[in-house]
Amino acid sequence: MANLKQRAVLLRLAGDGMRYPNKVYLLTKLLDKDPDGLNHQVSYRSQVVPANIQQVNLTFAPNGTVYNATIIRVYGRYQADAIGLDGEYVEGDNDTVHEIQKVSQHDKQTAFYIIHNEVILHGE
Repeated sequence: MANLKQRAVLLRLAGDGMRYPNKVYLLTKLLDKDPDGLNHQVSYRSQVVPANIQQVNLTFAPNGTVYNATIIRVYGRYQADAIGLDGEYVEGDNDTVHEIQKVSQHDKQTAFYIIHNEVILHGE
């Protein structure tokens, strides 16, 4: 019976790898010693986690405005101030950091929403 449980756990972990094939950097802001300095730049602590990444068009606003967005889903409950994408994120370069607009937590999953731009429909 114990052997069957071990196999089930291994299959579960292998399945998560298939559902979360990418990796992202969850970034948490560090305390700043001089936030009013002339060369102020936010510093982050990073945590690498497996993720599922989707590009979608979302309607966030009550007026029906559609936005091009990226949804990043990770297994487990996480908190982050920003996101770095694998292959793009460079530690210490805030131009490669994406601001999180919305976070939603479901049963055992956290979803981070990053908005890129407004989608113009029908030449509006």
